[in-house]
Amino acid sequence: MEKRLKTNAIMSALIVLLILIGVGVYFYYFHNNLCRDFECFQSEMRKCSQATYISEEPEASWLYTIKGLEGGECVVNVELIQAKKGDLGIDNLAGYSMDCSYPKGIATYPEKQIENCHGRLKEELQGIIIKKLHTHILQNLGKIDESLKSAL
Repeated sequence: MEKRLKTNAIMSALIVLLILIGVGVYFYYFHNNLCRDFECFQSEMRKCSQATYISEEPEASWLYTIKGLEGGECVVNVELIQAKKGDLGIDNLAGYSMDCSYPKGIATYPEKQIENCHGRLKEELQGIIIKKLHTHILQNLGKIDESLKSAL
């Protein structure tokens, strides 16, 4: 009977120990720090520590999630949560995302350096930029032609 009690106590202690180890591993590898301001996000991005941050800009809300180091670079996922106001033409891009890669130690707004990114959101943003540039060129074709003639 005593032997059975000792065995049960040892098994219970092992189960509790395994649970504690599992919780520790979860928090060490999978826990994302929720940043409430950009300074916190910058600090976590410089260290490339897993963290999330919602940037509330006048024109849009962005969700940043630091995924961690991949191939020696810090990977940050950027998702457009909501387009707010302005003539950006991004209203239908909510929910699209892209991954942006930076050398460890760099901290920035990832969508401001789109050349470091890849994914559906980047493709759609580039499409909007190209359309706006095309429209601008067509609207100012006469001015551009005059500028070219005067340069010659």
